[in-house]
Amino acid sequence: MSKLTNKVGDKALDVVIVGCGMPKRGMGWYHLTQLMEMPNANVVAVVEPFFLNSNFCPMPPKPFTDLVEQLKAAGVTCSDCISKLPTFTKDTMCLIAGRTTDNPKLFQNCIEHGATVIYLEKPGAPTVLELQSMKDLADSKGVKVYLGYNKNVTPYVQKALQLAKSVENSKVTFCHNNSYKRDELEECFSRCSEGMLKNMAIHELALLVTFFGVTVNSIKEFRLMNNSTSTEQLTIGGYTDFSRIGFTVTTVDGISVSVIADRCGGNISFASVQDANGLEIEKFEFPDKEAQKKLDIQCAEDPEMMPYFFIQSDDYLTLKNLVIDSTLDNRLAENVATIQIAIDALKLAEYFTEESSKILVGEAN
Repeated sequence: MSKLTNKVGDKALDVVIVGCGMPKRGMGWYHLTQLMEMPNANVVAVVEPFFLNSNFCPMPPKPFTDLVEQLKAAGVTCSDCISKLPTFTKDTMCLIAGRTTDNPKLFQNCIEHGATVIYLEKPGAPTVLELQSMKDLADSKGVKVYLGYNKNVTPYVQKALQLAKSVENSKVTFCHNNSYKRDELEECFSRCSEGMLKNMAIHELALLVTFFGVTVNSIKEFRLMNNSTSTEQLTIGGYTDFSRIGFTVTTVDGISVSVIADRCGGNISFASVQDANGLEIEKFEFPDKEAQKKLDIQCAEDPEMMPYFFIQSDDYLTLKNLVIDSTLDNRLAENVATIQIAIDALKLAEYFTEESSKILVGEAN
């Protein structure tokens, strides 16, 4: 891991990372590495509730302790709790990338400590009720909240949306693949215990809300792709979740859109646009062939790194720049999901999970 330095420019926003995780594995860690290189960001602290708490983790792994030493050398405070930091006296963004179950409490702590803007990793909270309470709290304190739905800005999605708009009665299918091995699913199910539709596939659900007007109140029909190659629900290590799922939803306005997600599907995701007869007009892959070649080299050079960090690096950077620059300019960030969009997406996740499980249980009986 290259040495971390805080490359702060003349006009920068104070940033606190809340929920760092392990190097090369944790989403918070990857955000941290990018923020340290951004001149519009001044990383003042990293809060890691697990690895920095000796009661939970008496012997942190060496990659994490090495990270802490680098951060301290760069002038970044490291703590296990937000309340142990000095109260924020300047405009401060808290980037929360902890476990979803911990987010509501971390969110409350950040606001109580004086955060003026929060960048919250998806899905934000385990339940709609908790996320709505978080929104109410932020609204009462005048705190802006944005969600890290990077696919709102990713080029392959934008290309598919533009093409779909130009073709009458077209339909879009979003396919989201991850590269877990089957023997890694137990760890994945445990770490992402909120479930696939509230974690991995929540990005696609946010797209459905933002660009297709899909909400629980606008759904006319939900159709599960309930063949074994498209949908599989497993119970591993006490957690029941989908290893893969596929479905099509149609709204009361007649708009149909499909989502496919596969935790073991590989590194390539795509958005496919079909005509009114269901024939594919064009498929936009991510990464494309050139980007895949670059990814293969990166993965070979650093096999410990989660591949999606390489794949989605530009999108993560774009979102953070949009949020930080808008905060510095005292305006709302454009093309970034708000907490209301996150609430509607989480409602869809709960609805689709319940409907899918009902269908699968019915077939089993």
